[in-house]
Amino acid sequence: LITDKRSSPVLQSRLEDVNSLNPEFSAIGNQGFNGYVIFGFPKKNIYVLESAFYGNAIYIFNENWEDLSKKTKAEIIQGNLQIDRITHIGERTNWLEKIQELLK
Repeated sequence: LITDKRSSPVLQSRLEDVNSLNPEFSAIGNQGFNGYVIFGFPKKNIYVLESAFYGNAIYIFNENWEDLSKKTKAEIIQGNLQIDRITHIGERTNWLEKIQELLK
């Protein structure tokens, strides 16, 4: 999935960080979320969609994640259909802490 050699270690690290939170499953996205990895935490009703491509935000959905992931990002943002949309601006711990907080 990760094709840019300069950003590859960073992107790989982000995927590993989310995976370290012990999701119950993971899957590869398609359509509007092509290149995203879905990390499912069904017991918490949290689904984290993290991109394997540089410049994309993390999307957090609830039980409707499968339907929502078929929409475009613009539709999701305009409709405020996500639980959260997290950019990677700032320190690594900031976005990871946000996800950890949602999983509490």
